[in-house]
Amino acid sequence: MQEEIKNVLINFLNKYKQSKEYKHYREQEKVVEYIFNNYPDNKNKISISLKACIIDNFYSTNLKMYGINDIADWILKLDIDKALKAGNPCIIEQIANFTNSKNKKIFLYSFASKYCFHHNKQKYVIYDQFISKSLIYFNKKYKFSSFHFTKNNLKNYKNLIKIINEFKIFYKLNNFSNREIDHMLWIYGKENSK
Repeated sequence: MQEEIKNVLINFLNKYKQSKEYKHYREQEKVVEYIFNNYPDNKNKISISLKACIIDNFYSTNLKMYGINDIADWILKLDIDKALKAGNPCIIEQIANFTNSKNKKIFLYSFASKYCFHHNKQKYVIYDQFISKSLIYFNKKYKFSSFHFTKNNLKNYKNLIKIINEFKIFYKLNNFSNREIDHMLWIYGKENSK
């Protein structure tokens, strides 16, 4: 069964890489990579705002509702560059636990995971609703993790990393990058929630 599921996941990855249906996502990914490669640090508000806007636009993280300027100020204040290079998982929750200029607290977990991931793809993984649905489905059906987790458990970044690593080991996907695992889980979740 594990080999069969692995093949299904690899087919979803190939679909992402080759199909016309996902071409616009591949094109968007190139734009995101270009922006993050050309503005790698987080020392000025303009580069942070640019990266936040591109993530919000391409990944539908709904940052506009909370104020891109406030989010850029928040990230600038956190001084995250050294932690991002080191792959410190605590940065995800520091960014995610955002307080806007009206002192309203908002949990921007999906955005934070994407922001950090695009700074360091080897150390970070992405969280979103489709990845969450896929991980929960595979664990409920095939028990790849000894940890019975829920959507809320996945919103703890250390849990998310642990669970994705268990998923990779169980399905023998260790040779795939974090980005490839993301694509497998994302497409599986997206196509099976229709």
